Amino acid sequence: MSTTLPDAGADGSLPPLTPADLPAYFHRGGKPPADWRVGGEFEKFAVERATGRPLTYDEPGGVRDILQALVDRFGWRPHYRGDRLTLLSRGGATVSLEPGGQVEFSSPPVRHVGELAAELYRHRDEVRAVVDPDRVAWVAAGVTPFTRVEDIPAPARRRHRLMTEYLPARGPKAAHMMKATASTQAAFDYADEADAVRKFAVALTLGPVVNAVWGNSPLYAGEPTGWASYRGRVWLGMDPDRCGLLPHLLADGLSFDRWVSYLLDVPMLFTVRDGGYHPAGGRTFRHFLTRGIDGRYPTMADWEVHLTTVFPEARLKQFVEVRGADANPPPLALAVPAVWKGLVYDSAALAAAGEVARHFPPADLPHVFEAAAWHGLAAEHGGRSLLAWAREVIDIAADGLRRQAERSGLPDERPYLDPVFEVLDRGTSPGTDALAACAGHRPTPSDTLGRFEF
Repeated sequence: MSTTLPDAGADGSLPPLTPADLPAYFHRGGKPPADWRVGGEFEKFAVERATGRPLTYDEPGGVRDILQALVDRFGWRPHYRGDRLTLLSRGGATVSLEPGGQVEFSSPPVRHVGELAAELYRHRDEVRAVVDPDRVAWVAAGVTPFTRVEDIPAPARRRHRLMTEYLPARGPKAAHMMKATASTQAAFDYADEADAVRKFAVALTLGPVVNAVWGNSPLYAGEPTGWASYRGRVWLGMDPDRCGLLPHLLADGLSFDRWVSYLLDVPMLFTVRDGGYHPAGGRTFRHFLTRGIDGRYPTMADWEVHLTTVFPEARLKQFVEVRGADANPPPLALAVPAVWKGLVYDSAALAAAGEVARHFPPADLPHVFEAAAWHGLAAEHGGRSLLAWAREVIDIAADGLRRQAERSGLPDERPYLDPVFEVLDRGTSPGTDALAACAGHRPTPSDTLGRFEF
């Protein structure tokens, strides 16, 4: 995989795209196994410890000041949108601003989960160092637990403001998704088209099973939601054009051409020209490619921007991105890339995961996703609990990591699965545990935030 700075924007100096350029883009992403890497993205909220209120961008000591302090103290390079500091970069890693003020750390591509852990813990130490710990807590949960979405200010970035204008008409929970949720994501390379679609299909099909382990959003606006992953509930109410588990693609057989055809028919959220974002008026990328918009036809930069505006549970770029786990504190968050690395970077593990996936027909996936979000590991499919399915999948991942260590001579990555096995031994996800802990009383920041501390 590779790490690029978000919001690349369109480049008028590039030639217009042809239809053949689009699948070719994904073919160019193929790499030999010796060059495969893993990356992770980890989101969290900076909140006021006494109230649980997310810090705003502009307030004194708020998100902008935090980003500036990282620049001043730790050598991050600042990037601006107009006069807004929205992105930092250093050594292939980025720290970026999400629509509700969430702060996302994206790692550089690395060979070993241990390197990823070192990067994440370094980032954690830095963000802790630039805030007053008595005033500010860093919260890694799937949904901000103590604030209503209506009380979170409008996004600082123009890109995000256009999304807030378009998406609510397409899904009742769009504002919640943008401003009140946080996730952990992982990304992986592929060898060629056949390898890419195998990994993509497994990631989509088993995502609800595996991610039942990471359900960690039981509270919203200071009240228990009843959901192990209220973040999952939010995504059930999202734009069906660009979100979900893509059962129609899985049923018809994935390929680069099928993925391109799907992307061409997703309405664009915006176009980028002259360094700025402009509403797309609901026009699809197919319209842009064949008819143009305002006399301009798309370049490869436009295509890459469009790819960042579709949000299925797994996404194919020039790598495979798995998107569905709730944010969790670092030990359990690091298990997300460890599990998927075990599953997709070992041929025997990938084949075994594919066999498990055969028990989950594409048409069943939306129901499995909803059940996982609601009941966590207690949900059932095919006469078995998701706990049983998850244990089978995690065991496959552990075997895959063991064989990878034997082949590479690098340290065994299975210890990064220990937090997952602890969840499986308990039989309950973090969100389910939190719901039980607050039964019979109203949770408060003082007795709850420690459970989610980043």
